Amino acid sequence: MNGAELLVSTLKAHGVEHIFGLPGDTGMAFYDALYHDPSITHIMTRDERSASFMADVYARVAGRLGVCEGPSGGGATYIVPGVAEAHGSAIPLLCLTSDTPVSQQHWNVLTELDQVALFRPVTGWSERVLTPDAMGDAIRRSIRMALAGRPGAAHVSLPADSLEAPVATLADRGSHDALTDRAPRSRPHAGAQEIELAARLIAQAERPVIVAGGGVLLSQAWESLTNLAESLGIPTGTSINGKGAIAETSPVSIGVVGGNGARTYANAWVRDADLVIFIGTRTDSTTTDGWTLPSRTAPPTTIHIDVAEREIGNTYPNAAFLQGDARATIDDLTTALNGDAANIRKRNEDRLRKLEAQRMQYLDQVDTWSRSKAWPMKPQRVVAEMRQILGDKVVIVADPGTPTPYLSAQYLLRRAGRTTVIPRAHGGLGYALPGVVGAAYAAGNRQVIGMMGDGSFGMSVGELETISRLGLPVVLIQCANQTFGWIKELQHLYHDQRYYSVDFNGVAYADIAKGFGLDAVEVDSPDAFAPSLRSALESGRPTFINVPTEAQLTETPPVASWERATGAQARKEGAS
Repeated sequence: MNGAELLVSTLKAHGVEHIFGLPGDTGMAFYDALYHDPSITHIMTRDERSASFMADVYARVAGRLGVCEGPSGGGATYIVPGVAEAHGSAIPLLCLTSDTPVSQQHWNVLTELDQVALFRPVTGWSERVLTPDAMGDAIRRSIRMALAGRPGAAHVSLPADSLEAPVATLADRGSHDALTDRAPRSRPHAGAQEIELAARLIAQAERPVIVAGGGVLLSQAWESLTNLAESLGIPTGTSINGKGAIAETSPVSIGVVGGNGARTYANAWVRDADLVIFIGTRTDSTTTDGWTLPSRTAPPTTIHIDVAEREIGNTYPNAAFLQGDARATIDDLTTALNGDAANIRKRNEDRLRKLEAQRMQYLDQVDTWSRSKAWPMKPQRVVAEMRQILGDKVVIVADPGTPTPYLSAQYLLRRAGRTTVIPRAHGGLGYALPGVVGAAYAAGNRQVIGMMGDGSFGMSVGELETISRLGLPVVLIQCANQTFGWIKELQHLYHDQRYYSVDFNGVAYADIAKGFGLDAVEVDSPDAFAPSLRSALESGRPTFINVPTEAQLTETPPVASWERATGAQARKEGAS
């Protein structure tokens, strides 16, 4: 057995079934080992960045470790974006990069670089395997680091000679090793005294609100959160990454809150709260609308439940220290509040009636937008017709640009769980097109939809070939407006309309997709989109739908700061 074969057998022992990547000179022994053990499926991509995005999405949808790999040199540098995104979003991911030989270190061999130093800032663990005998321990350790505590990315550099050379001593670890690629690996409970303190604070609060983040989804705690929130009648919002932590049809659901993707009424609930309970969220700038939601200078009482100690009290003072797994800690808190639940629920009944009235008023407005005959098509109508057509188990992978605020605010999730995937740690464009590949391998028989803007198309177009080659029955919906619309809107609102290096030519997107082997549709009227989507779903074929949509300049999306800026401008113009 050589180092590469030990690598593959260790991955297999952990339950790894899929690896996303592409070949290079230094990884030939690894590929040969995969060739001889078909129990692991290797999905060849056309770009290392795409491989890391695929592994990230796979991990989110499957609830298990995502694995990506790439070659040394340029391959290692290209694969970084998805690794950084996964780590920033607390997604368990293992990145494997083959490397130049240890025996030739510092000889200036082609593609030599310090990979461990490269990956250290964007992972929780990065190491180089110096001998084939060390391979098994290195892989086990790296997988454990990716899954332990707050999950994240781990990286292993695989020198060619460590892969190729025989293993001299193979350690027998017996049959008692608890090997897994599932997340979470453990469910630590918060301290009992802190649970009791938090329960007392909740029982005393007049206007409590819950804000749930991606940690609730990673913990698969949506049933526990729903039980807690509904039994107490506490209005509950989510971050974008936490969308699905509670069904948005629940009577306690506020929807997404924060600076991007919040409904018109949502943020006021957090601002008005006298107690905010954060669960599994980093309290980042977007979720808190620049730390004004709630106020950081005059904060309400806050409770923070998180598996990562460093997040608790990081940006807001914390009245109870609840370090633990989201599901385990929510269940303990629910038990502690059992005797007070009826009184707390009764106290919140009037608030829930107000929330329901606001929700219905907003949905009536969305219904009006959805009937618009405007052309280019309004993004609101695109999202509304997606909601009408798609089932509740469909997985949507979206880019962080045009699709994000509309999906976040207006795509009503009728069931809890992770069915929308949007990168929120670093917001890299070009995410959704490769991301659907990872989702397709994780989603089983569920339909997978990708939603993106045309700014992303040029960054990941090569993966259309991957989708075609694999015959994946995914549907890609592209909102095309011939601009990097997010940046152009910033120039429009805050730089006196000085538009610079943001516009690009429209191209025959549907024809390009057809050239890659996909079915493709160029939507030419607002009434043509829904039939095109239905046909794509019925065909079971990989399909690309290009939809010209109205740009942000004339159709301000639900982004809180932009809504404030356009409102102020309208008032100024009205006064003059």
